[in-house]
Amino acid sequence: MPKGGRSFGAIDTTEADKRTPKSIIICRGDVTRNIRCLMHEWRAVFSPWSSRRLHTGKNTIKDFLHIASTFGVSHLQVFAAPPSGTTLRVSRFSNGPTLTFRLETFMIREDVVSKQRKPAPLNASVYETAPVVILNNFRNSMHLPHVALMESTFQSMFPAVQVHTFQPSALQRVVLFQYDSANDVLEARHYWVSAKAVGLSKTVKKLYEGRLPTKLGSAAAMDEVLDCEGAWSDTDGEGEEVSLAQPFRNLRGQCRVKLVEIGPRMTLRLLKIEAGFGEGEVLYHAHHDKTPAETAELAFRVRRKSSVKAKRRAEQQENVAKKQQDSGDKGRGSARRRLDSSNGTASFEEARPGE
Repeated sequence: MPKGGRSFGAIDTTEADKRTPKSIIICRGDVTRNIRCLMHEWRAVFSPWSSRRLHTGKNTIKDFLHIASTFGVSHLQVFAAPPSGTTLRVSRFSNGPTLTFRLETFMIREDVVSKQRKPAPLNASVYETAPVVILNNFRNSMHLPHVALMESTFQSMFPAVQVHTFQPSALQRVVLFQYDSANDVLEARHYWVSAKAVGLSKTVKKLYEGRLPTKLGSAAAMDEVLDCEGAWSDTDGEGEEVSLAQPFRNLRGQCRVKLVEIGPRMTLRLLKIEAGFGEGEVLYHAHHDKTPAETAELAFRVRRKSSVKAKRRAEQQENVAKKQQDSGDKGRGSARRRLDSSNGTASFEEARPGE
């Protein structure tokens, strides 16, 4: 839940809320149980600025488009399972662009955690602040327009880090998007930031963290426990030592930081980019290379279609206004006739006593 106790879905009241990217993440069509589970976990990645408890029901894409400005939503992400394979469509309200990815491989949190010896100890507070997004290896392919657009799209889906006001203790999660130029795929990973004290003996460090020994053997006093460095079942050799300018999760001085993957994990391949919100000119297609003449022809057809649609919408609005005017004229004419009839009846009844 965002700070201040206001959950996603409440109407924005501050300029800061309006500038914060928010995502609606849904499934469309007949998808498998794993894809639906992936959708819910992908919502958690974008927490607290995502639709964690959204039930789509019979809502259409146009319904979400109409409410986007009211609730300050910036992006719509749709998982679907057409015959050609599972896709993820990322659209920016309300003028696009729209990026369509094919889901090459994925792992939900349950599968990721099952391969770990020590899974991350997560709780609800981990998702109360937005993650930090890291974009890797995009700069090496920035000469490709579709790669640059991918980078800007994923960067714009998360709140920007305000360096002057950022509190290190708020750092809980990291989202990594890595572009593999050799295979032309995008890797998405989700991590929890683990921090442990350094400069202390192994035993004291565990006691400092509030953890209990697991292999004390025949130790009968605390002195024996402190001397028993082998009383702990795990190791702390992993991670990078960093110096802390500010306290980080009650740690001071130096600590060892490492990233623990918490899922989900996805490998995405970009299929196409459309200029509009789910429609419009195709700016990029993975399987079709157009000549300049074909590109110009497609752009002309898109502009002509938009022009026809705008003309039809104007005609419909004009017809509606005309019908409302005619209905108002008929209503005023009917009221005038009733008034005339009422006046005539009154005059007749007033004339009877004098006959």
